[in-house]
Amino acid sequence: MSSTLNKTLARELATKINKVVNIPLMNEKEEQILFELIILVILDIFLSGVDATMNLE
Repeated sequence: MSSTLNKTLARELATKINKVVNIPLMNEKEEQILFELIILVILDIFLSGVDATMNLE
C-alpha cells in the first residue's frame, strides 16, 4: 500500500474518531494530528506484518 494511500486512509479514520472522542486540554486540530499519527503507526505495523506473511508463502 502506498504512503499516500495510507495517509489518506489515516486522515479519514482519524476524522471519524475525532468526531466521537474528545480529549480534554487538546483542541480539535491537535486531536486530529494525534489520531492520524496513531493510525499511521498502527497501519504501518499491520501492513508490515501482512507483507511479511505474504513473502513467506
